[in-house]
Amino acid sequence: MQKKVFKYIEQWKMIDSGMTVLVGFSGGADSTALLQLLWEYGKEQGIKVCALHVNHGIRKEEAARDELFCRNFCSVRGIELAVVQEDVPRIAAQKGIGTEEAGRTARYAAFERQISAKKADRVALAHHQNDQAETMLFHLMRGAGLKGLRGMEPVRLPYIRPFLCVERKEIEDWLLKKEMKWVEDSTNRELIYTRNRIRHQILEAMEEIRPGSVCRMAGTAERLRETESFLEDEVQKRWADIVSSKENVYEILLEPFTGVHSVMQKLLVQKCMTELMGGRDLEAVHIENVCMLAKGKRGSRLTLPGGCFAVLGYEKLLLKKGYGQEKREEEVYCVPGKEYHYMGADFYLFIEKCDKIGEIPVNRYTKWFDYDRIKNRLVLRTRRPGDYLELSGGMHKKLKDYFIDCKVPREERDQYVLLADGSHILWIAGMRISEGCKVTEQTKRVLKVQMKENGGTEDGETSH
Repeated sequence: MQKKVFKYIEQWKMIDSGMTVLVGFSGGADSTALLQLLWEYGKEQGIKVCALHVNHGIRKEEAARDELFCRNFCSVRGIELAVVQEDVPRIAAQKGIGTEEAGRTARYAAFERQISAKKADRVALAHHQNDQAETMLFHLMRGAGLKGLRGMEPVRLPYIRPFLCVERKEIEDWLLKKEMKWVEDSTNRELIYTRNRIRHQILEAMEEIRPGSVCRMAGTAERLRETESFLEDEVQKRWADIVSSKENVYEILLEPFTGVHSVMQKLLVQKCMTELMGGRDLEAVHIENVCMLAKGKRGSRLTLPGGCFAVLGYEKLLLKKGYGQEKREEEVYCVPGKEYHYMGADFYLFIEKCDKIGEIPVNRYTKWFDYDRIKNRLVLRTRRPGDYLELSGGMHKKLKDYFIDCKVPREERDQYVLLADGSHILWIAGMRISEGCKVTEQTKRVLKVQMKENGGTEDGETSH
């Protein structure tokens, strides 16, 4: 087994000479064998090996026994050991999670602290092929996609798993051959834990029906990893042409998106969501639902885990964190001759005589209005129920309908700045103005409104 593991370490380039490797050490058979083996490997390769033991505070006397075993084991070999005390039951209660998950969270937090403190370059974990098979089955029951079914990776820096090339029995046989002791965690037989039930009620039955199942599942995981690597390269080739991102929002262009294979669609959505959720993966059913949304009714939305939403626009599918939570400011009442700041832009309002204007220029961010036709107070605000534009001939059009006609996504409509006269919208900043207050031959006083965003103006009116 030792040669097999050493070869696996070198095959995956897990450790380089001169590095410090931290081993997660519980005192059980797996971590004891890993620490012993890496300690021997380190002496040959010029690698420093240290250990970290987390006392979870669950099993009282048994936990104290495990900690003492780890201290003695490391002391005899001169291995530096860090011991961390964690109240896992309290963590579980505070976060509303199971003790199994809380324990894992506490361990990884301890590992991250050691890495952040520059006390190690790598963290070695003792997961083996049986653990891999359990992980694959657990993810299969959750309805996971390719990434979940390929299980744990041998290398996901700073974490390495040198034992993914061997089974639990090989590890225990190696320890017995070397006449080495370890401690047994009594909770490993308790069926209240999901992994224990998979291990004792499913995997053991599989091995009875078809001996070698665990080893073959590890081989399947390896092949799935190769397939996933290829597909990740393909996703990267298409990413720039289909996806863009900004501030917790991923925009998927519908036209190119719907033109690629359904597998590629799911992978693109999965990559977006993984990045949006900080590394957390969605279940396959959520990915499929997002892809189905792309074929649905414009304006539809889908609630996803982690406070995320998918929203179908006219030309884009948006994946975002939070929905309708963008900043909205209090409305600002305006009088000519002053400057106002609203929603990140500066607005300048002036009164001019009509004979000074001449021909009204076309400018997207400067507009002219017949000031005497304004009935109420001018206000800068965002939309509200009852807003309308006046069209030629005195016809009214609801602002909502105008946005729909212009294919403005629903989730973006509250971010448009409006210059309003009561419910009458004089100007949708950056878009069109109302016909009801346009400058005519009868106009005597002209209201000039100029918008400056990011310190400048932009020309080029877009007709609607």
